[in-house]
Amino acid sequence: MHRLRPVLVCLLIAAAATVAAADPIPGLAEEAREWDVDGLEPLLPRAETLAERLWYEANRDLLPAATLRDDPPPLTPIRSCAEWEPCTGVLIRYPLGLPYNLLRDFDDDLKIYVVVSSGYQNTAYNNLESNGVDMSRVEFVVRNNDSIWTRDYGPWFVFDGNGDVAIIDHTYNRPRPNDNLIPIYVGQQLGIPVHSHSMYHTGGNYMTDGAHISSSTELVYNEAQSHNGMNEAAVDQLMLDFYGVQNYEVLDYIESGGIHHIDTWAKFLDEETVLVKDVWASHHTYDDLNQRATLLASLQASTGRNYQVHRVYCYNIGGSSPASYTNSIILNDNIYVPTFGNATYDEQTLEVYREAAPGYTVRGYYYGGFISDDALHCRAKGIYDSQMLRVAHVPVVEDQFNAPVEITAHIRAHGRDELTETLLHWRHGGGVWQTTDLVPTGTAHEFAALIPAPASTDTTHYYVTAMDEGSREESMPRVAPARWYRFLHDGDITAASTPGAPVDLRPNYPNPFNPGTTFSFALAHADEARLVIIDARGRHVRTLIDGRCEAGTTEVFWNGTDDAGRTLPSGTYFYRLWAAGMQYTRAATLLK
Repeated sequence: MHRLRPVLVCLLIAAAATVAAADPIPGLAEEAREWDVDGLEPLLPRAETLAERLWYEANRDLLPAATLRDDPPPLTPIRSCAEWEPCTGVLIRYPLGLPYNLLRDFDDDLKIYVVVSSGYQNTAYNNLESNGVDMSRVEFVVRNNDSIWTRDYGPWFVFDGNGDVAIIDHTYNRPRPNDNLIPIYVGQQLGIPVHSHSMYHTGGNYMTDGAHISSSTELVYNEAQSHNGMNEAAVDQLMLDFYGVQNYEVLDYIESGGIHHIDTWAKFLDEETVLVKDVWASHHTYDDLNQRATLLASLQASTGRNYQVHRVYCYNIGGSSPASYTNSIILNDNIYVPTFGNATYDEQTLEVYREAAPGYTVRGYYYGGFISDDALHCRAKGIYDSQMLRVAHVPVVEDQFNAPVEITAHIRAHGRDELTETLLHWRHGGGVWQTTDLVPTGTAHEFAALIPAPASTDTTHYYVTAMDEGSREESMPRVAPARWYRFLHDGDITAASTPGAPVDLRPNYPNPFNPGTTFSFALAHADEARLVIIDARGRHVRTLIDGRCEAGTTEVFWNGTDDAGRTLPSGTYFYRLWAAGMQYTRAATLLK
């Protein structure tokens, strides 16, 4: 648990005072991209200003990385919270870099936690109230602060091995010591333990699927090396130790300049759905974006099925800068999308989201401060329900032979409330919905029930729901009963046809395997690729591809031998692919 050491507190307060004394920071007015909504001050941009870089050089010994020792990480196993998991609040900052109509919609579902200095608190209250924000849904975090970028410096939430929530506090990759302390203060205000580490990172450069896969651009490696002296292996280990990230997929930069945050060009919408930016053909990122979208669609998500990739066209908002339509935020059953004032492209974007995330309420919000490098996602951060009821499920969507089909789900009440209801809802064709109790399987937090076979070939629909004593209700799909899963119960399919096997590309199949398995991936155009096998200790054992691959699907067979042709023992091995500026890791189990 985080412990604020007295000497460290003095150093950080001194550093913060140095920044705060410049009000505004010299040169800021010239560098600021925007003023706040109420015209109170020029806002620090998401990137460092020249004034900040000069301040950093003069005061770097006072910054957290120079003085902060890592706290012990949470108890393992750790699981990072995905953006779409149950939230009770959203963290923003005042003076605002967001429109008031967005806040009026936030307060319909969430408590709005507003980071504000004591000098601005009364002004914040009056302006929020006069603009129609429900003040019964507002809670102030009254602390000195530097900027609006709560996504980048705000708290990251995990659940530890006991199922208890914790906040992970990284070192903010800007010389903004007030902002850097906000996760600690949020933890204190919410009564959540905070675990700090000194590695530089930023929230806009982190996406997680809530299972075991997380992604960032190589900015994380570069800054950890330059600021913390950490190599890539050390970064990966820290991400595992503090966040439970087993597969950390770190990508090359997509842009030649800018802040290099992953949320400027791609976004997880759920465990197996990814939204990827699309741009006009002459833009310098056009080929790279197409290559990555094609590759992603050929790779498996944590669910075992391929990623479903959706593209959103980001038109030129001026100066060859694409609109940042991917920079949306998911909070419970709502997706809040930035818009840029072009009615045609704005509406087209909202339709892309509705198709990619059916059942969600998708709304657009125009604001003059949104630009190509940042928008809505950067300026707001979900506060997760510390007592959340979590329902996770890998859906059955492939054709099944005509026999009862077992549905399993992970259901866990993270608070002290007991589960009161775990149900499977199903129907054949357009019939009446039936309910069956999901019962414990003997595996912790796992429940199962059978959907009976129909009288003849028919389409089966189903969804899963759960409730706890605290009246929390969660489901899969997360927006059920507005949406449900479907598969074909086919009397012409026999048990020998391996029902449930993916019908699209399978990056490694069969798995487990003996004597061999095939790994496949696809490229939009010819490119360099490297595919290797490593063992469970991270040691290289086999190179399968190291060179140019043609456009289309590449398949490679591995027979369980190393580079010397020796047969490897039973165990878990990992494919590691580098292609299209992406790194991807997938387990393969050899059984003998």
